[in-house]
Amino acid sequence: MNDFGDGNIDVAIVKEFYANLYDPEDKSPKEVKVRGHLIKFDEDALKTFLKTPVVVEEGESLCAYSRFALLRPDPQELAAKLCIPGRGFELNADGQPLKILRKNMTTLAQTWSVLSFSNLIPTSHTSDVTLDRAKLIYGIIMKMDMNVGYLISHQISLTTQHDTSRLGFPALIIALCKARGVQSNSRSLESLSPAINLVYIKKNCWNLDDPIVTFRAPRKARGKRSEAPSTSTSEEATPSSSTLPPSSTTELPVIPPAPTQIPLPAPLSVGQTEFIFTPQMLHSMLQSIHKGQSIIMQSLQGLGFPSIMSMEEFDTHMVWPGDQPSSSGGGGASTAQETVSEEPLAPAPSPAATEEETTPAQTP
Repeated sequence: MNDFGDGNIDVAIVKEFYANLYDPEDKSPKEVKVRGHLIKFDEDALKTFLKTPVVVEEGESLCAYSRFALLRPDPQELAAKLCIPGRGFELNADGQPLKILRKNMTTLAQTWSVLSFSNLIPTSHTSDVTLDRAKLIYGIIMKMDMNVGYLISHQISLTTQHDTSRLGFPALIIALCKARGVQSNSRSLESLSPAINLVYIKKNCWNLDDPIVTFRAPRKARGKRSEAPSTSTSEEATPSSSTLPPSSTTELPVIPPAPTQIPLPAPLSVGQTEFIFTPQMLHSMLQSIHKGQSIIMQSLQGLGFPSIMSMEEFDTHMVWPGDQPSSSGGGGASTAQETVSEEPLAPAPSPAATEEETTPAQTP
């Protein structure tokens, strides 16, 4: 019924239809007024509107499905037609057939069940089908003549007598109202459910365990290349020329694979010596740090902040520890002194200098 209208539903008209339809004294209403227009939805009116005439066999008073619905069919016969091999009805506590899980149904049965959920017997419970719905789907698959007008008319009347938030047949109701001249002036419209086409069936109804209905499997997308080094040839590493535009001659650069192992440093040769960290080196580093701290204090003193300690206080808290440690070679002191003396801002103190000598002079 998605063919009715332009694919959008005026929910206000549908709600008004069902609100005006409710009558506690009439359990099976067949007409209703919507915005001053009389809308009929009895069996004959719907058969004419939907163009679904009822075919009754000679000598019978009811159509084929109506006669079948009055019987108690064999559940095994229904399950053999609706279920995949090895599946059937779920039983209740008394061992009677209760429902069929939708995942156990064939692709064809699932497709017709979707149609019944929205267009014949509306419901929001779609994970399984009851025994009565299974009989309906069985009748459709077996191509039994059906009185669609009576079925829909009866379901619309039942909706008004039940406390449900699902208002069935919205597209049909909108089409009936428009045919009788009801104008839609609502700005809030809702979209219809997607059409039941091949794409929808393949996505939502295809049972992979169904041995009868099969679809061509979609082409698998190429997986991303592994970051591990590839052993393929250069022709495999570059994209195929068919994937590029015919007029394009740009060649994509081939990135060489990353090495799998981190190269180790070369071993020391005979002429090289191993680096040794001596106490004199540590003393020179600490002396440079202390000198830098002194220069920073001098700069802060020049800014005139009252909270900055004086140089005398700084020397008291950051006093230099004393003499430089000696080494067996005796050359560590002179090396450290030469390294520090390269600073242009202040002369480097000698290792044996006193506390007063290591304090930089104040800048004027």
